Amino acid sequence: MKYNYYIDIIKERLSPTRLGHSLRVADTALEIAEGKGLDLDKVYLTALLHDYAKELPHEQLLMLAKENNLLTCVAEERQPDLLHGPVGAWLCSNELNIQDEEILQAIRFHTTGRVSMSPFEIVIYLADLLEPGRKYKGVAELRSICEEDLLQGLLYAFDSTILYVLERKFLIHYLTVKARNWLLVEMSGKTSNIGGMK
Repeated sequence: MKYNYYIDIIKERLSPTRLGHSLRVADTALEIAEGKGLDLDKVYLTALLHDYAKELPHEQLLMLAKENNLLTCVAEERQPDLLHGPVGAWLCSNELNIQDEEILQAIRFHTTGRVSMSPFEIVIYLADLLEPGRKYKGVAELRSICEEDLLQGLLYAFDSTILYVLERKFLIHYLTVKARNWLLVEMSGKTSNIGGMK
């Protein structure tokens, strides 16, 4: 798959800082996905496009979400940045004619997570948090955990996100809470449906 077409598109759409982030996420996603039986071309493309709608103004995110029935809860309405995943997936489908549901789902839920995340979605979610340009509090710990166990890393990421939101008295997105609960049940079971994610 040729990526230059998509890189040229996001160069026009994103700031140099956000473009750099997207390129690093794509490289990181490839590293995480290696040996896990995933389509690496799709992984790279999804990671490139994950922030397609990230720099849209909040008013535009809300407008597009309302017009296209993407709004699911009051947290998204109060904190429109949460919409850049679902709006980005919708735009990738309608502007870039990407119809692969695996790609669109990973873009849609890369900020919140969701119940029954696939290995593909987990790779994109974690690559966004782990790329080498990230400097937030706790990223070194997350990197260390993920080197040993990606599912433990995903749990740490959910916990950290929820704590961050609580400390700032923001609304917690229901999908993240449900995703965390689902993950705990999966990890406590004798057989997990999230194969190959150690």
